[in-house]
Amino acid sequence: MHYELTRFIEAFEREAVQNGKLRSKLGRMELLFLEQVWGPAFSYRYEGLTAEFPFRDYKGGQRFADFVYTRNGTRLLIEVDGFTTHARDINHGEFNDHLSRQNDLILSGWLLLRFSAWQVEHQPERCSQTLMQAIGYWWSRTYGPQSGDNLQLWEIKKQLITQFAIRREGKIRPDDVTRLFQVSRRTASNWLRKLLEEGVLTCPSPEAKRITYYHLNNFVE
Repeated sequence: MHYELTRFIEAFEREAVQNGKLRSKLGRMELLFLEQVWGPAFSYRYEGLTAEFPFRDYKGGQRFADFVYTRNGTRLLIEVDGFTTHARDINHGEFNDHLSRQNDLILSGWLLLRFSAWQVEHQPERCSQTLMQAIGYWWSRTYGPQSGDNLQLWEIKKQLITQFAIRREGKIRPDDVTRLFQVSRRTASNWLRKLLEEGVLTCPSPEAKRITYYHLNNFVE
């Protein structure tokens, strides 16, 4: 287990005991999400991520989300659903309540992602890609391309693009950035050229009129 994940787990358990939470241990699927999905996607950095996050629902009752990510303006809520808990053993009233809870979160300004336990266990790379796309989408909706000259925001973009390239065996295309940030292909190409100038990326065909993809510099498989 990565040492940053160990630190995250220890901090969660320590805070749970101090605050008297009902759950002081993370479940198997939550640990698998942290280790196989979040960790590889974000270089095992867990800043801004909170497990078992409490919030009030539309009825005023207390609920808990599996994970919440709040950093750099992002408000992302992540649920890992087991089939027996959320499908087979649920009645009509609970199902309606579950949907109302989800709608309430979205209307309150949260971006909600839901993964099945099976996806987390058997398709972690696809889950990681969805996470990065969600954060890129939120960034685009919050700041937009007009904020591109801000140094802090550029560092956020650089991190997301780099992590996406790592998941793609060190390769990144303008179309990837377009989908990740919901920006035009021209904007995506400008960002990649800037990363090329900074030495983050290399170009296999620098003389080509239309560059189709870039390599992450010093990428090692």
